[in-house]
Amino acid sequence: MAAKVSKVVRPELGRKGAYVLRNRAALLKSTQEVLAEIGPTATIDEIADHAQMSVSTIYKHFENKDVLFAAAIQAAFADWEIWINEITKNYKDELELLVVPMRLFVRMDTTHPHYAQMVSKNFQIITFIVPLLAVEMALNINRLVKSKVLHIEDVPLRISNLKAILASAIQNKLMDPKFSTADADASIKIGLELLGISESKLKKLFELKLPI
Repeated sequence: MAAKVSKVVRPELGRKGAYVLRNRAALLKSTQEVLAEIGPTATIDEIADHAQMSVSTIYKHFENKDVLFAAAIQAAFADWEIWINEITKNYKDELELLVVPMRLFVRMDTTHPHYAQMVSKNFQIITFIVPLLAVEMALNINRLVKSKVLHIEDVPLRISNLKAILASAIQNKLMDPKFSTADADASIKIGLELLGISESKLKKLFELKLPI
């Protein structure tokens, strides 16, 4: 007879633990706001002033400014991922699930203007965010290849090129006033051609009305 496995019960955080988590969340939000307003030249003192926390409290959560900034950016992307998962939860078509997040990503200035401002102040943020987005993108592409929806070789190279095109599209969208949403979509479409998606299918994917 198999041994009975005891159910593991997660201990309650307790009042102090909940307070620490609230403090950390508030600090990350304040850091995002400072990054959007000032950019990466912001000091710990400026963040502490904006968050209405002492500098020593900040250092209890994060060892230095770089670690704090990275955590704030990652938290922003995590929020965006939660949003995109909610947006796409009712999609069934596998290619739509691949393409819609890309098209929404380059519309960040409309859907998440605060995050877009944060990125535009320090475009190096994109070198952090795009690889995170590319993780899910690569999983989807490999799944599509395995299920024979896509028929391509050199998959990692194609994903790498698509990632570069996506980074360029969001950079141009946020930094160049003449670069339109239609231009961003056209860039993504060129990238998707690397995956062997037919012109007729691409046309349907880009005629799809986005839920925003």
